[in-house]
Amino acid sequence: MTFQYRLMKMTDCEEVTHLLQRNAQSQGGGLLGEFPLNKVESMFANSLRVIIAYERNHIVGAVFSFDVKSSALPPLAQYITQQFKTEINNSWFYGPVCIDAAYRGKNMLKPLYDAICAQQTGSPVAFINIDNIRSLKAHQKLGMQEIAEFSFAGTGYYLVKG
Repeated sequence: MTFQYRLMKMTDCEEVTHLLQRNAQSQGGGLLGEFPLNKVESMFANSLRVIIAYERNHIVGAVFSFDVKSSALPPLAQYITQQFKTEINNSWFYGPVCIDAAYRGKNMLKPLYDAICAQQTGSPVAFINIDNIRSLKAHQKLGMQEIAEFSFAGTGYYLVKG
């Protein structure tokens, strides 16, 4: 399969919302939280960049990036910026990243990761639910390394850095 990659536009928010929500916790997915349209629009507006993957004009993957100093970060990310200042110095938040279930295992994660990294300076940092071993292993294959393990609101997370 040949995928194309580009920067996300505001007009992509509705389709990205559907992609993210299909992979939300309530749907049995690995993404933290829920993704209504207004949240995705806010995420897009407050992001540094968002890269989407598409095939035949259908969005099949997306990865967000955020400034670690943004006032719009969710509480978990704010906690990380307070507790791990040294570890995330000269970094930016990578994620969420989501690939449509039908396209997983088709070599889309690395090009998405490379494309978002090419848009930034510094190192990507991400938090991964401790129960999401598949995501941890996938990101380790990209060269991201676990730099901390922590708990927030009763849930364990890995902090990884590229």
